[in-house]
Amino acid sequence: MKDILVVKTKEDLKLSSLKKGHVHRLQIHLSDNALGVPWQVPVIIVRGLGKGPVVGLTAAVHGNELNGISTIFKLLEDVDPQKLNGTIVMVPIANVPGYLMNQRLFSNGVDLNRVMPGKLKGLASNRYAYHLTQKIVSKFDYLLDLHTASVGRVNSLYIRADIENEKTRTLAFLQNPQIIVKKYDDPGTLRAWANEKGIPAITIEIGNPNAFQHNLIDETLEGIKNTLRFLNMIEGETKDMIHDAAICDHSYWIYSNMGGIVDVQVKLASQVSKGQVVAKVYDVFGQVKEEILADRSGIVIGKNVRPNCDAGTRIVHLGVNPIEPDQENIPANQE
Repeated sequence: MKDILVVKTKEDLKLSSLKKGHVHRLQIHLSDNALGVPWQVPVIIVRGLGKGPVVGLTAAVHGNELNGISTIFKLLEDVDPQKLNGTIVMVPIANVPGYLMNQRLFSNGVDLNRVMPGKLKGLASNRYAYHLTQKIVSKFDYLLDLHTASVGRVNSLYIRADIENEKTRTLAFLQNPQIIVKKYDDPGTLRAWANEKGIPAITIEIGNPNAFQHNLIDETLEGIKNTLRFLNMIEGETKDMIHDAAICDHSYWIYSNMGGIVDVQVKLASQVSKGQVVAKVYDVFGQVKEEILADRSGIVIGKNVRPNCDAGTRIVHLGVNPIEPDQENIPANQE
């Protein structure tokens, strides 16, 4: 086992002060907790010898979405700072309080990915988000934000991106997704703030929460390395990764109308037809209370895996092409 290096705590991320050709590990002070102790975000910086852009990767903005952590660790093992052009900045755990509490939200129950870029003065979550964006993410030239499904749901490997924007479309196509959703930037998300500031950003959804899924992690890693090749940061030929991905104009959740015990019957990334039964809701005596039907044809991006089901539970996340006139009021999917 290698010797553990001393990790320095800094008030800000100053890339120009870091030696080229090396890996640097820092703790960046964002705000203080109830003990009066700083919340410190771990940041790994691979500073190459050659000139190039700054590519940022953020993981665990939702504290229980963990596949991005392993993706970052594997990328770190693969990249040689002596052969790198530019800089890679990796934040394996962006939401430290949520991670420590094994929950999606910040310690005060707020979703960090709804309040970006935060506020200098305000709730604890707003202050934390403000310092995260200003001290770290603002230093990026590109952002790949790594997420997973929420608790009780599972995801395919898919991308959210505004593909009408040339730069974010390119980032999306360079990945290795099963599905790309043409998703405009929702206000309050880290991706939206980055794109507004001229930092091309996409969201990469990597499977399920609370676990490492190495098959999806490895696919994601290849997409990230393909991005680095395209930006001439690492050696190798850029691969055309988009030939078999499903591209959806829109996505939304199909909800249950009745509560009970739900059995979702469709597989991830499978095609469903309008009118097809996607799930059944049973009562506690085994009687079918509701058959949930697909109201459109599409592809299954994600689905519920928690059997206990209240009326109004999200059941199937459906990607569709294109939006029909009678579907214009379908609620947009949330990140």
